[in-house]
Amino acid sequence: MTQATTSGRHRLPRTVSVLAGASSALILVVAGQTTTAAAPAKTPAWQPPRATYGAGEPIPMTVTMDDGVKIAVDVVYPTDPGTGQRASGDFPVLLTQNPYGKQRSDPTDSGTYFVQRGYIYVASAVRGTAASGGQADWFGDRQAEDGADLVNWAARSLDDTNGKVGLDGCSYLGVNQWFTAAAVGRKSPLKAIAPFCTDSDFYNDLTANGGIPTDFVASIGQGLPRGPEDDPATDPLSETIAQQASGGPRAYNNAYWQDLNVQKLMPRIIRNGIPALSQAGWYDLFPGGNLGAYAAAQNAYFGRPLTDPIENSDAVTGRYQAIVGPWTHGEHVDEPTLQSIRLKWFETWLKNAPTPMAATSTPLHLFENGANRWVDSAAWPLSTDARTYYLGDGSLTATRPTGQGRDSLTWAAATADNTLTYSTAPLTKPSLLNGPADVTVYATSTTPETQLSATLSIVAPDETVTKQADGVLLGSQRSVDRRGSWYGSNGALLKPSHPFTEQSRRPVVPGTTTRYDIALLPSLTEIPAGFRIRIALTSQTPADFHYPVAPTPQQLADLSGGVYSIERSAGAASHVNLPLTSTRAARPSTQSWGPAS
Repeated sequence: MTQATTSGRHRLPRTVSVLAGASSALILVVAGQTTTAAAPAKTPAWQPPRATYGAGEPIPMTVTMDDGVKIAVDVVYPTDPGTGQRASGDFPVLLTQNPYGKQRSDPTDSGTYFVQRGYIYVASAVRGTAASGGQADWFGDRQAEDGADLVNWAARSLDDTNGKVGLDGCSYLGVNQWFTAAAVGRKSPLKAIAPFCTDSDFYNDLTANGGIPTDFVASIGQGLPRGPEDDPATDPLSETIAQQASGGPRAYNNAYWQDLNVQKLMPRIIRNGIPALSQAGWYDLFPGGNLGAYAAAQNAYFGRPLTDPIENSDAVTGRYQAIVGPWTHGEHVDEPTLQSIRLKWFETWLKNAPTPMAATSTPLHLFENGANRWVDSAAWPLSTDARTYYLGDGSLTATRPTGQGRDSLTWAAATADNTLTYSTAPLTKPSLLNGPADVTVYATSTTPETQLSATLSIVAPDETVTKQADGVLLGSQRSVDRRGSWYGSNGALLKPSHPFTEQSRRPVVPGTTTRYDIALLPSLTEIPAGFRIRIALTSQTPADFHYPVAPTPQQLADLSGGVYSIERSAGAASHVNLPLTSTRAARPSTQSWGPAS
């Protein structure tokens, strides 16, 4: 198969398959005579298995890693509900890797749902936590190697297994599935993963926002039950926490964070042949955070640049699917709909069940807010349409300003007196907000550093305001990598990519008009006619920001006392680029992919 190049991107030629003989009878020509053979009987549609087993008591074990560290696990076997004894037969294994204690997964369910449907469930305690040996860390190669060792042990050393393993879990228990899948190598017993409640790029999604560190890693570190061999004062996890707080190397998007970027793991995961079904929420800690992983997986599979958007003309595979629902972090994961979807995924890959799941041509499943429905897509975003609105005197207009105008912000907490809002006129027809957005601000500052936050909302005719997305940018990290950025079909910048490295840092020159491109998180919302679109600018992140930032001491010193002049003039036209398109771009799904709230 050859590759064709379009617009500088590598693409595979589109192939079309035609299924012949789909009529209700088969026409045969035998010795010059035409006969009609009866159509074969229809195969009943696949149905998910019912709970036919009991779940045994957890069996504690230890598994020795290749470096001698012992990992604590609990193993739960299916049982005969009549006798309570271990059920006969060979079963696939589901493995979860938990930093919060091996007895739980997700972290509120022990896997009983899957055990009752014919799976052995193994819950391990991550290295350096609970009863496991070793030192705690923030993911990385060593935990990935532990995962690979556990997969091999589960497939080859446990009794009554069929030699196939899947990975299960949400949040930390979801993210580490990506690292294990990248580490197992080819022809591994690992046959499928279901990383739920996960992000795509730790630095940009959660451990920093707009180049400013957060306290997320520190808060997780405080809640982990440290293992018997771990020293919280000196372990690798503590090193990361200390460097982020002090402004050390890991306060920047350096090689450490690049190695933890899930998107960059995708070529290895694809090479190892591991299918993945991911899930996140529009209101998650990292809203829509698995969309980057979805795009990277599809791009890696077809040899395209990892961080490119998926266009409607791009080939996709059902081996890599993603769900984004109207949920907060971990919400509804162990409720019936999402449990049954995970079960169907595991049945497909671990039991060779004849489900239609992998055959889909639309492997992205998104809840369309506003329309309150599920849509299926191959592309992300659904359309490359974009509109530009310019900041005016409290307004957002399609007309570029011709005069002079400016507004003022001080570096202080967001209040009614320290928030600037700009709104469109009521929309004359419904529109679909579809993907990430950009707010470009031209401003001067009295200090050598700036912090600008933007919130995108829609405003109903009764003045009800509903937040859609937000973003923040540290001024010294304003450099834009055009190669990793996304642009609309009209050339408008929709997703600015900032390097956020120490090398890309450029101090703000006080008094000089400077451009800042603030990336807003993705969303999918139908905006009715009569609603307005609003952008709010603040100097510090507002109280409802998706995850609060914690500037380093040097950042705080450089920000203190800053006064910003937001320009909205012909020569410095601050504006917002929105991924707005027709509501027809959303294709309704034929099924529910989870609760609608």
